[in-house]
Amino acid sequence: MSRRLGPLTRADPRAVDSVLAIATIVALELTCWLSPGVSTHDRTVTAIAAVLSGAPIAVRRVWPGAALVFSMAVVLVSTPFGGELLSNDNPYVIPPLLLGYSAGAGLGGRRSTVALIFGLALGWAWSLTPGPNGSPIGLGPSSLALFYVTMLLVPTWLIGRYVRRHGHRTNAFDALAAQAAAEKPSYDAAAIAAERARIGSELQDIIAHSISAMVIQAGSARLLLRNDPERARNSILTVEETGRQALSDLRSLLGMLRKDDDPRALSPQPGLGRVTALIESLRSTGLACERHTVGEPVDLTPGVDLVAYRVIEAALYAAAERHVRHSSVTVNFRLRELELEIRGDGTIPDLDRTVASLVDRVDLYRGELRTEPQSTGFALRARLPLDAVGLA
Repeated sequence: MSRRLGPLTRADPRAVDSVLAIATIVALELTCWLSPGVSTHDRTVTAIAAVLSGAPIAVRRVWPGAALVFSMAVVLVSTPFGGELLSNDNPYVIPPLLLGYSAGAGLGGRRSTVALIFGLALGWAWSLTPGPNGSPIGLGPSSLALFYVTMLLVPTWLIGRYVRRHGHRTNAFDALAAQAAAEKPSYDAAAIAAERARIGSELQDIIAHSISAMVIQAGSARLLLRNDPERARNSILTVEETGRQALSDLRSLLGMLRKDDDPRALSPQPGLGRVTALIESLRSTGLACERHTVGEPVDLTPGVDLVAYRVIEAALYAAAERHVRHSSVTVNFRLRELELEIRGDGTIPDLDRTVASLVDRVDLYRGELRTEPQSTGFALRARLPLDAVGLA
């Protein structure tokens, strides 16, 4: 049913009203010419009046008040000339019913009320107007005609008012819902900003407390350094641990304030210890990678550890994007330098451009990063001195 009504709901309302006006006029004309007991003169006047009475339906959305007044005026004017509109229960009541509803639904409160009053006045005047023979009508028939006209116009007008008010209320709710949907992101952003500010304040207190503890422990270590070296050593270790925790909390705060919706912002700084997790995460792309460690692992400075991880990460991501199936990562701990070698069985034509952004970072640590041409795959080598000092 909804599919059948779909074209009707999308049709131009004015075109629908024009078709409705034509259908009403056809019904009125058929009633006029097929009704028995009507003289030829009265039938002709009624037929003309029927066209004029039904035609305003075509403009009931454009001029709803004028359409109602004009149609009722045709009923009044045609009566002395033999018009039979509204004479009995027949299709002649269609125009007053439709136009009374349109006046209620299509106009504002005051204009709608004025249109109803004029329409009732014309209808009541019709109920008191004598027929073409000029004979007066009695009180009973006049009262019945007054009630008849009132019941034609007032109930439909009230229904139109209700529909208009309900439509305005629905539109207001729709506008409110649209406004709420449009403002929801800003509300969410404000809530997130407020929560971040609260978390930042809490982390600030934690970091301040940690630094205060570091200062106290460092002072204690200085006083105990000569008399009790063991206790001084413990105080220094406490300062070191507290400092690491404070730096971790500080990075979490800065990462939260600097990045939006990035789950890595609050994660620990990556290093070679996370290479295995990186390899496992890339298995879902079809890349099988092996890691080999040569030499005795040593503690790396955070900067060197981070650069080494970024080199491996860039090479493996490039291999996964190029659908390389097999690769290997070799980490070689030498006496004074760290060597990295990443190989794969597939070619990466733009590998130089992919790792270009890492060249400066490797140079910062006086290292070297280069690609080696391979006929059946790719190879990337990096060398990082272990005595370098720099910033990541």
